[in-house]
Amino acid sequence: MRKDVRDAAERAAGVKKKCIEGKAIACIALVFLLAALIVVDLFAFPLRLVWVYAYMPDLPARREGEMRAHFVDVGQGDCTIVEFPGGETLMIDGGDGSTAAQQAVLGWSAALGVDAYDYILLTHPDTDHAGGLEEVVSLFGAETVFLPQFLQGSTAAEKFAAAAGRAGAQVRTSRIYEYILSGSEENYAYMLFLAPMYLQEQGDVSSNDSSAVVYLEYAGRRMLLTGDASAAVEEKLILDYAVTEGEAFRFEAEAEWGAVSLAPRLEELDFLKMGHHGSSGSTGKALAALCRPREAFVSCGTGNGYGHPNLAGISNILAVRPDANIWRTDELGSITLTVSADGEYTVSYTGK
Repeated sequence: MRKDVRDAAERAAGVKKKCIEGKAIACIALVFLLAALIVVDLFAFPLRLVWVYAYMPDLPARREGEMRAHFVDVGQGDCTIVEFPGGETLMIDGGDGSTAAQQAVLGWSAALGVDAYDYILLTHPDTDHAGGLEEVVSLFGAETVFLPQFLQGSTAAEKFAAAAGRAGAQVRTSRIYEYILSGSEENYAYMLFLAPMYLQEQGDVSSNDSSAVVYLEYAGRRMLLTGDASAAVEEKLILDYAVTEGEAFRFEAEAEWGAVSLAPRLEELDFLKMGHHGSSGSTGKALAALCRPREAFVSCGTGNGYGHPNLAGISNILAVRPDANIWRTDELGSITLTVSADGEYTVSYTGK
């Protein structure tokens, strides 16, 4: 073979060998990169969280001694996030799981600096409350999860319950006298379940009427959150409260510093989360007349097809408290209620 031909062939073989070696190195690097990403995703930082940070609102940090309740705008759904004065975090419902609602719920959680929720409460199994919670507990985790007694065939609620188990959360059934305590002996906040009052037989009540109803108190300020409970449930709760002069809901709890008496007072409330997105079937006259809230909050979607909030519930409040403020997520976006240690409070909102 001529020398020039042989040299050309050797050069071509060398080039081919280098190409093969380069491709091999690239493949190995890609394998290592994928392995590293998997390790990071599993043990350090879930990669699904990356997109969440694009939707983080600019929120001020909670100051010492403050309790904050965030009524997150999730459209025609429900999500409330409570930051207790002791630093514990509670999510009540998580929206319907739509893309926009997920962006709001996860982005708000990230903006608050939540590493893991201390508590997540699903008030009842409806999708507009349960739909977003599977992703919340999968990404952030939770120490304790409160579930309705019956999930009533709700796919969203069943997925959330399964995800809570995988996340290692302690799963409890919502019932009267469950409670959360936060803070110190001198200045503590508490949340107490007022409903469901007993464990109903499956099929005896609607999903809405099995809803958890919770009471929050801090620094002399009091709030009632009624989930999707109907006026009939409200009336039963009020009757039991009136007949026993509040004793039906008094509970002796154990705090780190000793026994404390949790004694909800429903008269002349400071804050009311209106039931069922302001539906005509909730926030009835009896509840409005007893509670007469200073500030009422409604979670509903802009232009929703249900006509929420209905004028009936709002009128019931304004009839007994003409100076009450009605705060609506469909008009104002996400809303934040801040209560300081001296009982002063403010309400702010993001705007639409």
